[in-house]
Amino acid sequence: MKKLFLIRHAKSDWSTNLSDYYRPLNKRGLRDAPKMGKRIHGLFGCPDIIISSGAKRAFHTAELFAKELEFMV
Repeated sequence: MKKLFLIRHAKSDWSTNLSDYYRPLNKRGLRDAPKMGKRIHGLFGCPDIIISSGAKRAFHTAELFAKELEFMV
């Protein structure tokens, strides 16, 4: 059976100088995203594929997840 996991990006900055698409992760997001990736790996193993939005905060979250999952990007 195939499983699909939808995961929201980690905590991001609310900068009025950037459009929503370009908002980066904040310190908390940078700290928490690897922890979330490690937890996902411990519970479910490594996925077959990771698909991310192109938004900066979403893509960076996916990169940090992939690193913890030892997943080749």
